[in-house]
Amino acid sequence: MWKNYLKIAYRNLLKNKIYSGINVFGLSLGMAASFLILIYVLDELSYDKFHPDGEHIYRIGMQGSMNGNDFDMPFSPAPMAQAMVDEIPEVEEATRIGVFRTMPMRYEEKSFTEPITLVVDPNFFNFFGFKLLKGNPKEALTGPDKVILTESTAKRYFGDQEPIGKVLLRGSEKTATEVSGIVADPPYHSHLTFEMLLSADSWGYMKDEQWSSNNLYTYFRIHSEANPQNAQDGIDGFVTKYFGPEIQQFLGISLDAFLEQGNRYGYSYIPMMDIHLFSGSADDIKPGGNIQYLYIFGAVALFIILIACINFMNLATARASSRAKEVGVRKAIGAQKSRLIYQFLTESMLYSLISGLLALVFIVLALAPFNGLSGKDLGLELLTKPYFLIGLVSFILLVGVLAGSYPAFYLTSFSPVEVLKGKIRSGVKRSNFRNGLVVFQFFISICLIISSMVVYKQLRFMQEKNLGFNKENVVDLLHTQTLGKNAEAFKQELLSQTDFVSASFANTLPPNIDWSSVFKTTDSQQDFLCTLNFVDHDQLQTLGYELVKGRFFSRDFPSDTGTVVLNETAFRQMGWTELDGSQKVSGFWNVNSEPVARTVVGVIRDFNFESLRTSVRPLIMTLGTVPNNEMAIRLRSGNPAEKVALLEQIWKKHSDGAPFEYSFIDSNFQRLFQAEQKMGNIILVFTVLAISIACLGLFGLAAYTTEQRSKEISIRKALGASIPHLVTILSKDFTILVLIAFVFAGPLAYYLMNSFWLGNFAYRIEIGIFLILLSGLMAILIAWITVSYQSFKTAASNPVDYLKSE
Repeated sequence: MWKNYLKIAYRNLLKNKIYSGINVFGLSLGMAASFLILIYVLDELSYDKFHPDGEHIYRIGMQGSMNGNDFDMPFSPAPMAQAMVDEIPEVEEATRIGVFRTMPMRYEEKSFTEPITLVVDPNFFNFFGFKLLKGNPKEALTGPDKVILTESTAKRYFGDQEPIGKVLLRGSEKTATEVSGIVADPPYHSHLTFEMLLSADSWGYMKDEQWSSNNLYTYFRIHSEANPQNAQDGIDGFVTKYFGPEIQQFLGISLDAFLEQGNRYGYSYIPMMDIHLFSGSADDIKPGGNIQYLYIFGAVALFIILIACINFMNLATARASSRAKEVGVRKAIGAQKSRLIYQFLTESMLYSLISGLLALVFIVLALAPFNGLSGKDLGLELLTKPYFLIGLVSFILLVGVLAGSYPAFYLTSFSPVEVLKGKIRSGVKRSNFRNGLVVFQFFISICLIISSMVVYKQLRFMQEKNLGFNKENVVDLLHTQTLGKNAEAFKQELLSQTDFVSASFANTLPPNIDWSSVFKTTDSQQDFLCTLNFVDHDQLQTLGYELVKGRFFSRDFPSDTGTVVLNETAFRQMGWTELDGSQKVSGFWNVNSEPVARTVVGVIRDFNFESLRTSVRPLIMTLGTVPNNEMAIRLRSGNPAEKVALLEQIWKKHSDGAPFEYSFIDSNFQRLFQAEQKMGNIILVFTVLAISIACLGLFGLAAYTTEQRSKEISIRKALGASIPHLVTILSKDFTILVLIAFVFAGPLAYYLMNSFWLGNFAYRIEIGIFLILLSGLMAILIAWITVSYQSFKTAASNPVDYLKSE
C-alpha cells in the first residue's frame, strides 16, 4: 500500500515539474532559513551552561536614582562578597571580579596590549567551570602579582617554552608579575571573557572597605535547596547597615534624608545563566545578546516556514480541479477517505523529504555567510549532533503534515458525483481560502518590509546624528600614562607636524566616559549623580565641544586646577540658569579624598558621551594630571593610514617600548550598536528570503490562474482588448489581495516597531506615513513584477491556440 502511495506521489511530482519545482524550492528555502535562525536562537540560549551548579549562581548589581537620573549597573562594592558569606545563610560561596579593559604587558622585547584582564579572588576556579591546564588551583591566585594566562595568550608570549615561573612586566608601572598558571581559552558561550587572570592581591581596590564605591562584579552561589529570594532580603539589609553610615559620613545626611530627597539605592541579583540575554547592560564584561531579538528572529523563522507551507497548500488547492476527478474515480470504486488522506500526506511527505535534503545543502552553503552576518562561529560539526538530526527529522515531518494537511482533507472531501459531473471546477477556482492564504503571506511580507526599513532608518540615524561634537578624524590613543615624563615632549612633537591639528589628554574619551560620583552645590543640600571627566586645557579645541556660557580651562589661569566646566544638563539640574562666577560644586575629585568645592567657570553644550540608547546625563569636567590614560588626537584631512603610521613613529620614540594601541572615536561609537546592525542585517536578509518564497508561490498561482482563464483572455483579445488591458485584468485580483494585506499589516507593524524596538533608544526616528505607504507600494510592485510574466505571456498569446478546439 505505502509502496503504491510513494509511486503515485513520485509520478505526480514528475508529471507537474513547474509546480513540483516551486514547491520543493520554496519549502527547502523556508526550511534552510528557519533552521539557520533556530540554530542561532539555540546558540544564544546555550550561554554559561558549562559551569558546575550554574543554575545556583547569581550576580549582584546596583540600581537606583538620584535627582531623576536612573542607574542600573552590574557593579557592587568590594566588601559585598564576604558580607554575603558571613551574614546570609542561603549563600554558600561568593567571589569577585575586577576588570581592566586594556592592560599593557611586556616580556623581554615583546610588548602586547591585552584587551580583557580579570582581577579575581583565589576561589575563582572553585566557583566557575573554566579549566586550569597548568598550575595549582589553590595557590595560583594566592598572593600579589600572580597572573594566569589563557592558552592562546601564553602561546603568543612564549611560543613552545614553559610559561610557568616566567615574569611579565605589567601595566604602565611595569610591575613584575609571575606566570602561575595556564587556563584553557574561555568557551565562546560564556558571558565572561579574558586573556589573563590577575590575583586579587595585585590590585588595591580589592581590599577597599567602602560600600559606596562600586566597581566590582560580585557573584554568589546559594545552597541547592535555598530560596534566592531569602538572599535578596539579606542583601536589602546591607543598604541600611553599611551604605547608610557612609552616606552620613561623606554627604552629611542620613539615609532617610537621602531617600526623602526622592533618591533610590539598592542591590538586586540576576541568575548567571540569564546574564547574556537579560542583563542589557553596557557595562557587562562581554557584550550580551538581547532576548527581544530572539523573539523577533523566532517570529521571522515561523513566518518564513508558514509562507513556504502556504505556497504548498495554495498550489495544491489551486490544482484541485485536476486532481478532483482522480479522487472522484477512486471514491467511486470504493477507496476509503482515510486511504486517500494517507496518499496525499505521503505525497506531501515526499515533497518535504526532498526539500529537507535540499535544505541541508543550502545550510552548508549558507553557514559561512550566516556566521559573517550574525557574528557567530557555527561550524559544520553541528550537522552531526544528535539534537540537530532529531530536530531536522521532526522538522521535515512537521512541515510535511502542516503543508499537506489542508490539501489532503480538502481534496478528499469532494463528492464523487459532483466531481464526475464537472461541478467542482468553479468552486475551486474562486476559493476564498486560497485568497486568504495569499493575503496572509503578503501580510507577513509587508510587516517584514516595514520592520527592515525602520531598522535601517534607525541605524542610519544613529550613524549620522550630530553628537554635539566633531567625532570625525579623531584618534583615541591608549595607555598614554606610559609616556611618563616624556608626555609633554610627545605632545609638542605631534603638534609640530602638519598632519596633526590638536591633541588633548583625558582619563577617558567618548563614548566611554563612565566614572560617576555624587556632587553637591554649595547653595543646596540636594545630591546630584554626575559623570566626571578629567581633561586638559586642549579638550575643547580637539573634540570640538561648543561653549555656551563662560570659558573653558586656560593656561592663562593657574587657579583653574580648582574649577569645573559643566554640560547643560548638569547646569540645569543643579538649578542654575545664568553663570555668575559664584556657583560651586562640591565632590570627591579623587579616590579616598575629602570633598572639595570647585568653581564653575563654563558650560558646554550637551553632547553624547555614551550610547544613543540613553539620554545625555549630567557631566562635570575638571583638569586632570598629565599624562592621563588616553589622548585625543585630531588628524588633518587626508589619508588617515599615513598619519597613523607617523603617529606610531613618534610614539615609539617617546614610549620606551610600550605597545601602540589606538582606535578612531567614530568607530568606537559605531561599535556601540553592532548588535542592532547585526539584527538589521539578519532581518533584511530573511525578509528578502520570505518575500522571495511568497513570490514563488504567487508565480505558481499566477501561472495556474492565467492557464484557467486562457480562453476568456483569448476571447477578449479576439474582440479587440489590448495587451496592457489584459495584463491589468489578470493582475487586478492579486493587487486587491496585496492591498487587503497592507491595510492590516501597516498599522500592526507600526505599533510593534514603535512600541517595542524603537522604545530601546532615547534618540530615535519617527515612523512617518510615507515609510508605511512606501512599504505597501513596494509589496504591490513586487506582486506585479511576479505575476506580470505569466500575465503578459497569456495576454500576448495567439487566441487561435486556445479557441481552435471550441
